[in-house]
Amino acid sequence: MISAHAHDPDRGVAVEVGPGGTLLDLTLDGRALRPGSDLARTILALVDTATARADARAAHALGDLTDLGIRGSAEAEDTTPTTWRV
Repeated sequence: MISAHAHDPDRGVAVEVGPGGTLLDLTLDGRALRPGSDLARTILALVDTATARADARAAHALGDLTDLGIRGSAEAEDTTPTTWRV
């Protein structure tokens, strides 16, 4: 399975996603839950970073991904409802 990780060790958040931005794993530690940690922005930024990596790995392994509905990380953003974004 193709996936990619991104983490912010200072904020205690790590994510793993598949191509297109499918969230496979989310890890939070105590630092992530502190007041004012801006948790939502941190998670979404890490998902964007990991999605770009996963999309690049998938494109390298499989070639053109547009037939699968994956058109690069810029368009993967469109799959996230705007109400989730802060």
